[in-house]
Amino acid sequence: MTQDERIVFYASLCEQLYNPKSSLERERAQQWLEYSFPTFGETPGKAGMSSPPGGFENSPSFAIVTPTDTASALRALLENSPNPYVQTFCLSRLKQLIQAQFTVFSSDIKLQLRKSTKNKGGNFYMEFVVPTNALPLWYHTSGAFLFQYSFMHPDLQPFVITLLAGVLGLLTRLGWNDIEEYRNVQQDIQQFLQTSALRPRHAIPPNSEKQATTSFRDTQLYTIFEDAFKALTALLRRTISFEKPGQEERIKEATINVLLKCLSYDFAGTTMDEAGEDIGMVQIPASWRHVFEDESFVPTLFTAYGEFPPPISARVMECLVLVASVRRGLFDGDPERSKFVISIMQGIRDIIVTSQGMNDMDNYNEFCRLLYRFRATAPLNEMAEKPGYVEWIEVIADFTLKAVQSWKWAPNTATYLLGFWSRIVQSITYYRQLSEITVKKLENISVELTRIYITTNVDSVAARIDEMLDDPLENEETLVENLGMLGQIARCKYVESSGALESILDPIALQFQELVSQASSAGITAEETVKTMIEVYQTKFAWLIYIAAVFIGSRPAYMSSEESDAIDGKLTCKVFQLIEVNQALQNQFGVASLNQKFDMAILYFFMQFRKAYIGETTGKAMYTKLSEAFGVGDQNMVLNVIMTKMYVSYEVKTLELFSELASGALRNLRKIETIQLMLQDHMSRDFVFFENEKHQQNRMAYYQVLCKILFADDQCERDFYMFMRPFESRLASIETLDSVEAFRQPAVRLALLNTFRDLRGFLQPIQSRRDFMLFFEWFYPDYMPVLLRALEAWAPDPSVNVLLKFFAELVYNKVQRLNFDVSSPNGILLFRDTSRVLTIYGRRILEYQVLNENDKYPLKYKGISICFQILSRCLVGRYINFGVFWLYQDKAIDEAFQMMFQLMVHVPLEDLMRFPKLGRSFMGMLDEFCKEQLTSLTAALEPNTFLYMMRACEQGVESTDNYVRSHACSTIDTIATFFVRESQKATDQDGQRRRMRKAVPATHWLMSYLGQYPSLLPSLFVSIFNLILFDGENQDRWALAKPLYILMLLQKDYAIEYTGLVIQQQLPERREFVAKSFSMLTEGIEWTLASKDRERFTQNINQFHREMLVNQVTLVPISLVSQHVQGPYATAINTTNPAVAAY
Repeated sequence: MTQDERIVFYASLCEQLYNPKSSLERERAQQWLEYSFPTFGETPGKAGMSSPPGGFENSPSFAIVTPTDTASALRALLENSPNPYVQTFCLSRLKQLIQAQFTVFSSDIKLQLRKSTKNKGGNFYMEFVVPTNALPLWYHTSGAFLFQYSFMHPDLQPFVITLLAGVLGLLTRLGWNDIEEYRNVQQDIQQFLQTSALRPRHAIPPNSEKQATTSFRDTQLYTIFEDAFKALTALLRRTISFEKPGQEERIKEATINVLLKCLSYDFAGTTMDEAGEDIGMVQIPASWRHVFEDESFVPTLFTAYGEFPPPISARVMECLVLVASVRRGLFDGDPERSKFVISIMQGIRDIIVTSQGMNDMDNYNEFCRLLYRFRATAPLNEMAEKPGYVEWIEVIADFTLKAVQSWKWAPNTATYLLGFWSRIVQSITYYRQLSEITVKKLENISVELTRIYITTNVDSVAARIDEMLDDPLENEETLVENLGMLGQIARCKYVESSGALESILDPIALQFQELVSQASSAGITAEETVKTMIEVYQTKFAWLIYIAAVFIGSRPAYMSSEESDAIDGKLTCKVFQLIEVNQALQNQFGVASLNQKFDMAILYFFMQFRKAYIGETTGKAMYTKLSEAFGVGDQNMVLNVIMTKMYVSYEVKTLELFSELASGALRNLRKIETIQLMLQDHMSRDFVFFENEKHQQNRMAYYQVLCKILFADDQCERDFYMFMRPFESRLASIETLDSVEAFRQPAVRLALLNTFRDLRGFLQPIQSRRDFMLFFEWFYPDYMPVLLRALEAWAPDPSVNVLLKFFAELVYNKVQRLNFDVSSPNGILLFRDTSRVLTIYGRRILEYQVLNENDKYPLKYKGISICFQILSRCLVGRYINFGVFWLYQDKAIDEAFQMMFQLMVHVPLEDLMRFPKLGRSFMGMLDEFCKEQLTSLTAALEPNTFLYMMRACEQGVESTDNYVRSHACSTIDTIATFFVRESQKATDQDGQRRRMRKAVPATHWLMSYLGQYPSLLPSLFVSIFNLILFDGENQDRWALAKPLYILMLLQKDYAIEYTGLVIQQQLPERREFVAKSFSMLTEGIEWTLASKDRERFTQNINQFHREMLVNQVTLVPISLVSQHVQGPYATAINTTNPAVAAY
């Protein structure tokens, strides 16, 4: 096949990759392209396939053996096809190749290939000292080729140019530290610009290696920034001529993008994202000082903003945002800083006065960001001392008020504008030297802004409902953030600001009362018009209550005056009145009058009140008005009001408030009347939350809080038994049922689920042994038969998962809460019942067939997962003497373990790893079982059970879940360590008995499996060693090193052989370095079971990885040439799943 035909074929594949007709077509194209252009660094199973993908056996291909061949093929494809899809693939693949193979070539070749010059005619060209057809990888991927390609293709698509610049940036970054010529990227670009029709296309290398990043910042970045700024100046002066339409706009965009990238560079060596946040300062280097002190610098950017069209103008404004955020220490002194601040202020004022570009949404948003960032880095006193400040701040205030009122046009700017003003008013307290005129002006603005913000949002309610616009009340997180800043603004002049809130609230409340009264007297409450009007008023009240909440929540600790506290009391009275009015509305019109936004606002108000006043010793003035209006004179009375409201709330957020109150005011809650009634009758139907079936799962959260409140009193034993009486009544009625059929009644099922779900919620937060033993002795053994009979009746129905989860909590020795006395038989009795639970449920679930894959976990595996968790908690709890069971041959332990084995092998391995919760519970249980119980088994495991365990461990170490991987590694380490000790013991005892002429005792049954399955250990070794060598993203090397050390100790010869195969797989240029690096793994190792050898081995592995990273070496996986591997362990190496082949 000719070269042209090959190019056409691969061009069509590239088009299928990026513009496929189906996902299958895209997948097939990707497989062949990656196979045809390997980077020699992919992980097994991707481009490392040893045979062509299906359907492409006879397709044309390039002869590729080395990375250089890949680069040559990509270059040939790139040069011979102008298709953008081809350009995109080739450049992306080149970038991957460079990342994987950059260190293959010597510095001499890189130096020769990097040279660039100009001929006598001034044209740009690259000078090479080797023939083009013999050029290695570096030429095909070097800046020389990239510049040449850009020069020859001036009309590349913008996204292709971005990819090309990214490759050049990567090359520059990787070679920066070692090759001096690489640091001349600016000169190469300048040579390119002298003959190219295009202008600045600077490539800023990614911020990766800190040394290269810092060096680039210190030697090259400013030059790039300077060139870009000169280009911007030339564009504004119109001294650049353009040959093609649209070229000027492209150059403007490119110039601004370079400036923006330079200004947002990671100067401080953190991350690019942190450097671009809306907090903090931009750490411009001191060497740039003269640019920022230049009086024309800031005005030039503002001029560019005014002259450039959108969206370029928005990018200019982003540059101004970063410029305004520079650190104060950048300037030589106050005069220079003052000129800079004045120029920023003047530019802001001019934009507002002329409304320049404010009809574009992106410009508008970025301008608001500029205000916020400028105030964040420029202190109030610095701005206030400038001439014309009062006039300037009035202009900003006018702009802000108009922006707030234009909520339809700019809904996302409120955060920046409120942030600007909240910082302004917060500073008034600290800067006492401000003039009285300035302070007065700022206070007046704060009041007016508060009034306008409240009025605008309240008045917008009807329009939002009618036009179905986005409602900020539906996004409480953002709403609270904005209102929190409003609360700080209001506190600047609190009397007037709170008065503005009251003046808006009172008329609306009167209108609402009139509406309800008229609708009720006329009997038209069911009409849609009335319902809509009621919804509008309730939504307005929600806004007002949220605002009142942030006013109170912004109360400064230890700095609040009695006058301010009295105002808070007045606002609280008004909110309580609204609660009463709304409650009366519900009583009259029923559930149809409920408004979720209103209820959420009330709950948020209670949370803010708790934060400001509950637990505070000050603030007594707040209760004066409350006492007069509602008879509420202290914190406990307010808590009582809050808890009464919770009784009638339908919101799940009620539980959040309840939990928050319990976390900060437990003892106060314990005293109030409503809580006392709740503890005595916690199942009362008066509590609406119980009656809402949608929230049944949240019953647990309710009982978690009640548990904390109940045990807050040290002398709570009597109260505990009173609290458990409703449960006793429920369980007693179920105990009387005398047949399985009676247990299967739907009403009984619901009662069982509610009871054990509630008990589990009550049990979860218990931390102390005293409290837990109170519950344990109440429940066990009296009510255990109820749970067992319920399991017999309902298993394997998924509803019994509630019972299993309760039992898993009962056997959970969390923070040593489940410790029995030395003479107590409870541990043994509890495990006997555990065995019964596992066998009852296990027998039923093993018979249950699930055909639908989507139903496997909820209907079957979830229950099995809980069973694994129950057994794991018993094994790790350390409160059960398992030796007693073995000594007296109690069948309970055999039945429990046998059921565990049956459940284990019943789950296919692929399902075990496919469902995360199942995999986690199984691996945790298996780890604990192997630590002590596996070697205590008197009878050998069935071979399929043992092999299943080892296969599961092998898959577990390859899991992306750190919990699963850690326990799988621990299990392998435990078993392999046992093999080592038994081998050493057998060797020692054999020699001793030969000397004493005694019979050698039989070896443990586990040792026989080691001889029966000789590929077991090599397969485990290959899986773990490959993860350490080839999985660059793996950060769990400490866990992997533990079993790897023992596996190498058991099979040193195979470890040496496999390591040699890995070295031979590497490129010839790397083999010596890789071999030397591998020798580090065994340095200082004496190959014993001592912890010092294990720790040294782990340190060696980390050192090995550091060497690979520093030298930018990516090892080639051995599977790439697995067909060439020979020897006794070839099976363990060649297969993509070593466990399957080995067993």
